[in-house]
Amino acid sequence: MEGSGVAAAVWRGGETGPGAGERAGVCWGRPPAGPQPSPTAVRPAFKAVLFDFEGTLVDFQWQLESAHAELRAAYAALGFGGEEFVHGNYATMWNAAADRLQAQGRMDALRAALCPIYDRWDADALTRWAPRPGAAALLRQLATAGLRTGMVSNVGRRALGEALQRFGLAEWLRPVISRDEVTSMKPRAEGILRVLAEWQLAAEDVLFVGDSRADVLAARTAGLRVAIIRGGECVEADFAGDPPDFMISQLDELAGMVVGAKV
Repeated sequence: MEGSGVAAAVWRGGETGPGAGERAGVCWGRPPAGPQPSPTAVRPAFKAVLFDFEGTLVDFQWQLESAHAELRAAYAALGFGGEEFVHGNYATMWNAAADRLQAQGRMDALRAALCPIYDRWDADALTRWAPRPGAAALLRQLATAGLRTGMVSNVGRRALGEALQRFGLAEWLRPVISRDEVTSMKPRAEGILRVLAEWQLAAEDVLFVGDSRADVLAARTAGLRVAIIRGGECVEADFAGDPPDFMISQLDELAGMVVGAKV
């Protein structure tokens, strides 16, 4: 999904406060549960894989036309105008508004006015999201091979946390960065750079997997190679001007891409 103010406190699964992540099952700052790396299995071509969510690990269900119409009206009501608000999408409109209001110390006002609309369209998509075939199995396989896996998504924390739990994906993803943890959404690289700093990994050691041009642009800005899975937010022709490093049709194609020769 290509698509939130002053960076919020680290998300702990849709709640805030001590222990919220543990209650939601999205855990921060400790190793994930599940299979541990085999000491003699493979030498990974990457050290970590960073995923988008909607369109990548689940199908794309945001109703873009209707959502954009409502968001354009809401931004106009707040006094925002110009090319980026006439022709931009949900993410670039947010970023343009954040650029103006952050400097004025008014990000809380932007969140109060616009986040309920974004959250409502997330909640609508949540009623229809279904995981792509093999999503949980892929995350488990990458963890077994010794790779870190995380997420940077333009979906908000509430719907994202519920979906990751519902589909059995939360235990494999550390950290999870939603739009509520950043000032700017993808196609800007803020969320990706935040994960690289937390992991203390170089960009060349991480593969980003997404489904949109925003994913390509954000990953490239951060210096990551990027794989795009077909059938998400953008059609394949949309990538003609910004081709990804890899184009795949199924998630199970990633295993061979990120895992190198046997040791």
